[in-house]
Amino acid sequence: MEKCDKTIVAHLGHGASMCALKSLKSVATTMGMTALDGLVMGKRCGSIDPGVLLYLLTEKKYTTKELEDLLYTRSGLLGLSGVSDDMKELLCNDKESTQFAIDYFCTRIQQYFGSLNVSLQGVDCFVLTGGIGEHAPVIRSKICQGLSFVGMQIDEGLNLSYDSKTPACLSTKESKISIWVIPTNEELIIAQQTYKLLLHN
Repeated sequence: MEKCDKTIVAHLGHGASMCALKSLKSVATTMGMTALDGLVMGKRCGSIDPGVLLYLLTEKKYTTKELEDLLYTRSGLLGLSGVSDDMKELLCNDKESTQFAIDYFCTRIQQYFGSLNVSLQGVDCFVLTGGIGEHAPVIRSKICQGLSFVGMQIDEGLNLSYDSKTPACLSTKESKISIWVIPTNEELIIAQQTYKLLLHN
C-alpha cells in the first residue's frame, strides 16, 4: 500500500463499525461502550436518540428485556426494510423500504467518515472490509460517490471486477484519497492474538 498514515477503516458486515487510525493506532471509533452504538447493522440499531428509549419504556411500556430484544435483534437493516437483515437480499429487492434501508446505511457511513476525518485532521486512505465491504460493489460505489466532495474517486471498472480474494486499490489516479478493499479474517487474528497471549502466560 502507498502512504497511509491517516486511515479510516469501514468494517461492513452483519455487524458494522468504523475506525480512524493514525500510524496504525486507533484514535477514534464509531463504537461506544458496546457494539450496539455507531453504524446501523444487520439487526442492531446503531446510534439512536435516547429519547426514543425513554418513550418506549414510559409510553409504550416496554420491559427492559423487550427493549433489549428490539435494539439487538429487530432493528438495523431488518427493522428499516421490514424485509431482511441481509444486504445481499436487500440489493435484490425493489421495495421502497429496502432502498431506504440501503440509502440510510450508506449515508450513516458517509457521516461517520466526516466525523473520523475530523479526528484525523485529514485522510490518506479509506479501507472497506467485511462481508458487505468485500462483496457488494454497489454499496462501495454509493459510499464513495457520496464522498466525492472530499476528493474521493472510485474506479467503477476496478470496483465491479474486484474478486474479493486479495487486497486491491479501487481508486482512480486522480483520487485524493486512496480506496482499498482488504479481505478480513477475524478468526485468524483472534487465534494469533490468543496464541501470543498464551505464550506470555
